[in-house]
Amino acid sequence: MKLLSPSCLAGLIFLLSTQIALADCLPNSLYLTRHAEKQDEKGNRDPNLSEQGQARALRIANMFEHININYLFSTPYHRTKQTLTPLSQSKNLAITEYDPREQDAFITQLKNNYCGQTLVIAGHSNTVPDMLQDLGIHFNVSIGKYRFKYQPSIILSEHEFGQMFFIRFDNDTPVLEILNSDS
Repeated sequence: MKLLSPSCLAGLIFLLSTQIALADCLPNSLYLTRHAEKQDEKGNRDPNLSEQGQARALRIANMFEHININYLFSTPYHRTKQTLTPLSQSKNLAITEYDPREQDAFITQLKNNYCGQTLVIAGHSNTVPDMLQDLGIHFNVSIGKYRFKYQPSIILSEHEFGQMFFIRFDNDTPVLEILNSDS
């Protein structure tokens, strides 16, 4: 049996400890929201925000008036970028685009590259619930004594826009608070 030399063993221990440290470097908090109300344009897969959506985008910016934000993320669609534009302008922050089809890689990036930061992310009704689960938010649903084997996520209908999902980490455990941008 061949043993590792002391220098190889030390290097391996260093690499492993670095990887563990990176995995433990979580953001301070994340705010996830679905884009605001969009214009109803038949056949347009990338509509702008409606007047109601623009008003919501302003309310979202006002929600963060006294909160320090480090990064803004949005899918490349007009409605998600426009949802964060007033916040981007008020905080003088650029909006970084992410690909919603590469969500696993994006979640890994969020967990490992933004240690101690506060992030705001705009997504869609079909991406925000999955992101919540990928960040470790689980919903325990049971009926009587029966507990579902596969736990559901939050479901956002096509007509729900007001939820802002605030996630903070308490000893690496995600804690969810649901805020509202309706008023």
